[in-house]
Amino acid sequence: MAYKSIMVFLGLEQVNEAALRVSCDLADRFDSRIIGVTSGVPYLPAHLNGMVAASMLEADYDELALATARCESRFRDAIKPCGQPFVWRESTEMPADFLAAEACGADVVIAELSENNPLMGGQRWLDFGDALMKAGRPFLIVPPRTTTMALNRILVAWKDCAEARRAIAVALPMLQAAQDIAVVEIVDSEREIEAASASVADVAGWLSRHGIVAQARAELAAGDTGKQLEAITVEFGADLIVAGAYGNSRFSEWVFGGVTSHLLKQRSFCALLMH
Repeated sequence: MAYKSIMVFLGLEQVNEAALRVSCDLADRFDSRIIGVTSGVPYLPAHLNGMVAASMLEADYDELALATARCESRFRDAIKPCGQPFVWRESTEMPADFLAAEACGADVVIAELSENNPLMGGQRWLDFGDALMKAGRPFLIVPPRTTTMALNRILVAWKDCAEARRAIAVALPMLQAAQDIAVVEIVDSEREIEAASASVADVAGWLSRHGIVAQARAELAAGDTGKQLEAITVEFGADLIVAGAYGNSRFSEWVFGGVTSHLLKQRSFCALLMH
């Protein structure tokens, strides 16, 4: 198994340098085709009477076209030196909707968090949660200023649920490239430690049958799970964390917080997420 088709989303109001670097790294590693995509819609400014001024709407479309052209130019300039085949796709649609529709042609989707990127998205910002829920593909979330995709150390955030099982399965090519791997489950009480230890041991055993050596451990929760998981990942020195996304409902995470929401906000490492 390998990633033969990589899709990278370029935000219209971002530089996207980190996402493009990681896309080139992975394409070179897996001999992949790269699909560049972007999308956005006009802001549609309106007068008090609710009518959109034609001149303002025309200017909005022109600005959108210029932003799209800038993204395409950056994509082509960054990808051409990689020597891998590539294609470019664009549309005037809500970003998450367009990306979810196009993702059927990709093994993995790469998207970059911005310093000022609102996670809920909008006309020209990707709604990461919406895209994750709709696409049916793994998302590699890249923090800004990421310079390379080393894949030396990977941490798998385990929870015995469908989302985590899908995530670790689609992460196999990256796990096979890594040198050190840890499978970690965080549990709420001491009585869950034994079952969790058996579960992560089973996962490590499954990985071993794919030629992957991994350490397995279960840890007792100590406060916020997302923060604890981030601390473990940083302590382990991981380049990447692999996790299921929205094992609880997205609404409950939006209201109460959760691991997925935390991983989408941190800027310390890349995250491979799968719903």
